Amino acid sequence: MDQQQAGSGGKPGLQQEHGLHIGLVHWSFPPVVGGVETHLWDYSKALAGRGHRVTVFTGSVGAHRPCDGVRVIRHKLLDLSVGHEGNEATLKELREWFRTGLTASGDPIRLVHGHNLHHFSSVPARALKALQGELNLVLLHTYHSIWRTDEGERIARECAVWDVHHAVSDFLVSECREVLRQGAKRTDLEVERTYLGVDTRQYDSIPEVGEEPGRYPVVLLPARLIPNKGAEVAILMLKLLLERAKQSEGELALLRPRLVLTDPFDTVDFHGERGQFRSKLSKLVEVCELAEGPGQDVEFRPASIEDMRKLYQEATVVVYPSLFDEPMGLAPLEAMCAARPVVATGVGGLGEGGSTLVVPKKDDEDDGELASRFADELWPLLTERSLAREAGSAARDHVRALFDLEEAYVDPRLDEYWRLLKGPDSYESTACQPSGSPETSAAPSLSTSTVRR
Repeated sequence: MDQQQAGSGGKPGLQQEHGLHIGLVHWSFPPVVGGVETHLWDYSKALAGRGHRVTVFTGSVGAHRPCDGVRVIRHKLLDLSVGHEGNEATLKELREWFRTGLTASGDPIRLVHGHNLHHFSSVPARALKALQGELNLVLLHTYHSIWRTDEGERIARECAVWDVHHAVSDFLVSECREVLRQGAKRTDLEVERTYLGVDTRQYDSIPEVGEEPGRYPVVLLPARLIPNKGAEVAILMLKLLLERAKQSEGELALLRPRLVLTDPFDTVDFHGERGQFRSKLSKLVEVCELAEGPGQDVEFRPASIEDMRKLYQEATVVVYPSLFDEPMGLAPLEAMCAARPVVATGVGGLGEGGSTLVVPKKDDEDDGELASRFADELWPLLTERSLAREAGSAARDHVRALFDLEEAYVDPRLDEYWRLLKGPDSYESTACQPSGSPETSAAPSLSTSTVRR
């Protein structure tokens, strides 16, 4: 494998014609299902497709390798299924493991891009920071969410000493900036809004919603089965839709929408909620006098990354009735790229993707009132297929234009990587070169991010 040698003056020497060797770090990786995991799967494949080498550092047992050019290695101290102790012994163990992985095979990694290392334990972020001077590392970090608890903010502040900070929505930028500036004791620390984008090639060939209305249109909620993702709201919404159909005349009286809830077995269950919540949902289905099972009113569908295309294709409408401030939401963008109209709660960064928004639940409201608002939005989409088709087509165009993974994310990230690896002297250059090329335009110092779009 081609090598990248350390250059003189302590800066990495770049054999630019051979591309980069990039380290991506996250707690979990597919087959584990989740937004960050999906992003890293697609992103690592895109980087390898451009001739770069990628090493993924993760804790997932049995993590899959997405393609040639991507190496996946794991350590138990990144495994979220076990406890994490932040003592010196674990810090040393993880530091040595990172050192070995970053310098293996004569193809050293000089740029590390961490994802959500401000959750669970500060040890990975601290271990990599401890290696920075020795290995001439550039350290970037992306915040896909932030937990505004004392412990969550304490761990997040450990990442404030990294070089560059990204957050996945404008909503999240303001949250992260407040916490990180406290940690770095710098009022000028910046966080760049960086939309992740979706691999549009996976979904833009899915046929649009059919013109002929069917009796059993599918409503899909593509999220983990945890309380704050709104599955209870979706079940109550389905009950209201079925009641509305019964009160209608003609063909509409025969309408019987179905609800599909994704039920990924291999997912990150932060708070051990999944099992108990799944049972609670089945009880709610029973209370609502709905039938549960394949082809019935409510179906809990096992889902992996490979299953998502089929799920979107089966759906007429996608809902995202989140009950918390979603940082952004990758699944709604995927669904929109599949030409499916998306109706989401107007919380957090969900509105930045272009979904149809429903007023979130107020403090004095129950889930039923939010479910009623969702039912009001979905009814015309389910009963007027031309409306669903038009909304889905517009959604696809929107995602293609603004959220394509290659154009919105890979190109600017590679530009940034090259600039950072070339060192501060290159930031004075104003030459603009093609995206993803070694020669790039100006960027700020390592202590800040690039200019927010």
